[in-house]
Amino acid sequence: MSSNSPEQKNYAEIERLESLLQTLRESPSTARETEAIREIGLEIALAVREVGAMLINVGWEQSFAAARESE
Repeated sequence: MSSNSPEQKNYAEIERLESLLQTLRESPSTARETEAIREIGLEIALAVREVGAMLINVGWEQSFAAARESE
């Protein structure tokens, strides 16, 4: 898989956000840090959803192509 593919970019972003989340959780919490943790969690969820949508699209395209080949 190309390192410039949308999937790879999303995976890299998820890893970056998870690292930030771990750093925030290791330090004493303030109100702003709690808000940042929530924002990072939301960004991770959105990135995971995007990756899932891409995988579904690829699977659908492959099944559609297989169905056309069998006709």
